[in-house]
Amino acid sequence: MTYEPVPGVTRAVESLTLIDRCTTVEGTLTSSRDIRIEGELRGTLRCEGSIQIAEGARVDATVEAGGITVAGTLRGSIDCRGKLHILKTGFVSGTITTRTLVIEEGGRCEGDLSMPTGEPAHARPALGRFTATTHGPSEEQNPVESELVDP
Repeated sequence: MTYEPVPGVTRAVESLTLIDRCTTVEGTLTSSRDIRIEGELRGTLRCEGSIQIAEGARVDATVEAGGITVAGTLRGSIDCRGKLHILKTGFVSGTITTRTLVIEEGGRCEGDLSMPTGEPAHARPALGRFTATTHGPSEEQNPVESELVDP
């Protein structure tokens, strides 16, 4: 997974906050910098930039960010102002609000999805309940459950 800052986010210092694989954070973490999580985080995570959840990392939290890339596990209430990108090893579960959702082959996602078009997230109803799993061409295809409704 490569580091890609969220475009258009102004930062005083071009750096990122790292929670390494030997670290567990419990509570509230707020950052104006991008964040890379290789360990565990439980609680609340607010980030003006992007969040990267590395393979093997676990986040169980209320998350607000400009962009999120997931190679590990993310569970909770997720409010992504930009793109939520789930890589082939990633798993996302919860109540998800994002402008753009990308799931690579092998990535998994389940929960309630809302994709607002410009109005505040709380003003638009959720699209519905879904479970999505993508598979490569050599794997058996399982049906994707969805009940997405266009409001």
